[in-house]
Amino acid sequence: MARNPIVRNILISRQPRDEYVKYVMKCVSRGLKEHHEQVDARAMRQGEDIQTKWQINDRVIEVTLKSDVLASLETEPFALDEVFMRAFERNDVRLGPIKE
Repeated sequence: MARNPIVRNILISRQPRDEYVKYVMKCVSRGLKEHHEQVDARAMRQGEDIQTKWQINDRVIEVTLKSDVLASLETEPFALDEVFMRAFERNDVRLGPIKE
């Protein structure tokens, strides 16, 4: 299943930001698992930001979601996907399609 803006808009309007971040991380993890054997992702709130930590095979990638990105989610429900994809591209990590 491809990314669905209707689903995302409903989720972002009804879930706390932390839960929405975990949902997006789960969707992104599915895309990572198409190319990588081991994928583990965790999120932890740090003040107004959320720190994410991805273990992909033998690599660790940390991505901090700043409060401005989190605030933009209501108008840009795929902003997190883009943040994660750019971080993976910078670290030469392959990512399959993101699935809802």
